Amino acid sequence: MSQGAWTTSPPRVRFGSDRAILSVTSLRRAALLAVLFGLWSEIYVHAQSTNASLTGRITDSSKAVVADAKIIVINTSTRIRYESFTNQTGSYYVTNLPPGTYRIEAERLGFKAVIKSDVILHVQDTLEINFEMELGSASESVTVQGGAPLLDTESSTIGTVVEHGKPTNCP
Repeated sequence: MSQGAWTTSPPRVRFGSDRAILSVTSLRRAALLAVLFGLWSEIYVHAQSTNASLTGRITDSSKAVVADAKIIVINTSTRIRYESFTNQTGSYYVTNLPPGTYRIEAERLGFKAVIKSDVILHVQDTLEINFEMELGSASESVTVQGGAPLLDTESSTIGTVVEHGKPTNCP
């Protein structure tokens, strides 16, 4: 063995006391916990939202998408209006709608306006409502009555609205 070689492990170089190393580890752990808590709380708060949303696609009679169509969602009891436009794929999104009954209007220059009344949104609903627009004047409109029941095709969650009397009448 040559002179100066280590017979055991090489000496450890310390840049501070064990207490300082421990505090850096604790700070890292605390920062990680803070980030994880922040992510969890955002997911939790979002999951507790009582608002609903609408989405859908607008096409013409040949199934071509209708871009830049104006979507107007009107709460029939409060008369509050929410507006959106379709994107280049003909899709629209209207979010943060309080539960209630709505009237949905779709309009675009060169097409007849389409109106869907009595759309009921419950807590955390995400409904997809598609429209087919016909060529014509904007002063003409097509009112959609009935149709298939509105289904939430985006989620597998189940929810219900609990009326005021139900919890108070429990045994």
